[in-house]
Amino acid sequence: MSSTVDDPTAVGLEPPGTRRLDGGAWRRIHLQEAALPVVVILLLIAGTIADREAFLTSDNLLTVLTQASVTGVVAVGMTFVIATGGIDLSVGSMLAAASIAGGLVGEQQSLPFMLGAIGFGVLLGLVNGVAISYGRIVPFIATLAMFAGARGLALWMSDKTPISLLDLVVVRDLGRGKTLGIPNAALVFLAVTALGWVVLNRTRYGRHVIAIGGNREAARMAGIRPTVIVTSVYVLSGLCVGIAAILLSGRLGSASPVSGNLLELDAIAAVVIGGTSLAGGRATITGTFLGVITFGLVFNLLNLLDMPTELQQLTKGVIILGAAALQRRDR
Repeated sequence: MSSTVDDPTAVGLEPPGTRRLDGGAWRRIHLQEAALPVVVILLLIAGTIADREAFLTSDNLLTVLTQASVTGVVAVGMTFVIATGGIDLSVGSMLAAASIAGGLVGEQQSLPFMLGAIGFGVLLGLVNGVAISYGRIVPFIATLAMFAGARGLALWMSDKTPISLLDLVVVRDLGRGKTLGIPNAALVFLAVTALGWVVLNRTRYGRHVIAIGGNREAARMAGIRPTVIVTSVYVLSGLCVGIAAILLSGRLGSASPVSGNLLELDAIAAVVIGGTSLAGGRATITGTFLGVITFGLVFNLLNLLDMPTELQQLTKGVIILGAAALQRRDR
């Protein structure tokens, strides 16, 4: 389910001269969202035909969900950022810095590690938000600076050496363990997705996020404070980064200063193919979830078929380009 201010009356914002979308545009918007479940089903069928014994098994599908959990949690936060018309290129570097910060605070205990990772992720997200909202720096530039700065910070704090977390039982269980046969990382991803959906679609805050992305000036005239909302979505992105850092560190058994490399591209790609508009004003958590699953299934299938890495990257580029072309038609 998506939220949109292409129909401004949905949030009570309709300045003079606003033109609503016609039926054809609405059909194209829903087409992209409706196509993703079909794509997932087709991938499952293709994988079954290509490798019946390995692909369509519970172990393999749970592995796909586990591997997609880190990107998925980050993508939920990215959805809120992009919904306002922004972008966050720094999430991969922030994840590495949050992991190292957690490791330095709680190398021997799980709770201090988790609080340290989440707290540092939120702090870095706040820096991004303040720079963009109050410093009036373009999101691309502000988060590009954080992309470089957070990675350098991670390398400096760790002295370029991973921090072992094998003694942190709770963190290890979150990354590798299972509950009732379902990976804990997948359960965390599903919980974050569900919470993100509720916040975006069932709260005033979510409506304000969408309104600002659709028409910032109209939102300001309606009494919404864009600086506060925009700052908050980057803080929310930092929170999701902190959670993802815990999951990845638990799975790896260490906090690494080079982890999260190119994570921002995977997260943005999942959000875009899910149907969230890069121009802001339209966002869908359900679409983001399906986008994450789509990428997970595609690369799992290519790995099972022993496809080279360069072909996998080419496939990712084609998928992103196709999704962007659909959004271009919508606008």
